[in-house]
Amino acid sequence: MNILRFGGAALNTALAAQRRVCSPFGFFTARVTFLVAAFFLFLTVSPAATPDDRSEVSDSSKVLFAASLDLVSGKETLSDRSAPERQTAAPQQFIIERIEFIGNRRIRSDTLTARIFSRPGDPYNEDTLRRDFQALWNTQFFEDVKLRVEDSPDKPNAKIIIFEVKERPQIRRIRYDGIHSVSESDILDRFKERKVGLSVESQFDPTKIKKAEVVLKELLGEHGRQFAKVTPQYERIASSNAVILVFKVEEGPKVKVGKIKFTGNHAFSDRKLIRAMRHDRPYSIPLYFWYIPVLTKTYDRQKLSEDLEVGIRELYRSNGYFKVSVGEPVLENVDTEGNRLGVPLVMGKTHGKAVNITIPIEEGERYRMGTLKIVSSDPDKALSLNVDAL
Repeated sequence: MNILRFGGAALNTALAAQRRVCSPFGFFTARVTFLVAAFFLFLTVSPAATPDDRSEVSDSSKVLFAASLDLVSGKETLSDRSAPERQTAAPQQFIIERIEFIGNRRIRSDTLTARIFSRPGDPYNEDTLRRDFQALWNTQFFEDVKLRVEDSPDKPNAKIIIFEVKERPQIRRIRYDGIHSVSESDILDRFKERKVGLSVESQFDPTKIKKAEVVLKELLGEHGRQFAKVTPQYERIASSNAVILVFKVEEGPKVKVGKIKFTGNHAFSDRKLIRAMRHDRPYSIPLYFWYIPVLTKTYDRQKLSEDLEVGIRELYRSNGYFKVSVGEPVLENVDTEGNRLGVPLVMGKTHGKAVNITIPIEEGERYRMGTLKIVSSDPDKALSLNVDAL
């Protein structure tokens, strides 16, 4: 519409020039002026045809399949632009002239060629190319993959297959920001124990990073940081396809051991069972036969398991309850409010988190000492020692 307005303005200008020029110089000069105006109009309208030219150029090279990976979220985005119906409608059959790989640095082109099924000279088939594209993407070597098809400049019935790839970056360094409750060696030991597979100089893999995030939160929870937040991030290293992996950690409040309760215990009181739990019982001041608790301990899942096995279960077994069963503890997270430094009316109040622990127990029957016999380990020989002395 703007072009037509501009063209109309050009024609009006030409007619006005014609009227001004015709009177002194005659009809020939007016014709020349009109031709010049028409030439300007042609130059104005001609750019409108350029989009058709661009479409012809773009048809010779098109992207059939594309895939990309978001390194932060691990989300994959796939795009399929193939047109299977064109294959059945087109009478002309094409062949693959050559296959090229662009963008690969650490991975050799021969290795990628061995991963796909198409070879130069094979018939051009988009279903086969889709399988080739999926085979490369499933290697998990790349962050982006595009399969592009171009017409051969030499052969009219041939196609050139181009794979444009972007390799996943390497992890040059792993950093843990904001973590204080556990050491880096503890983290690496836990990664090795859980077979996370995340290490320096390994390839960036969002699946392994997500697993490392879960394991790290679990480790912090065992050390009293059950409300810790772990956010994996990465920093690109300039002039290289490498990153620095950063785990941003907000440990949150330290969870203390709250109330410890037992169910099903009859042989021993709660107080005696708590005294057997040396890791989780509070710091106390002895007063005659009683203890006054003054300071709670930090909740640690590993230490709680040790108290259940070495403390409570051993107490029962040493008193004849060989079939005692100590169940999985029931944990309840609660908000707490207390005095600073444990002293009332000093420096205000503190707010934190605590976990109440309920431990189910099935005591079973109590066993007493029965008959004691001492015999020889060799049934064919009698015992030469005095049994009564033994």
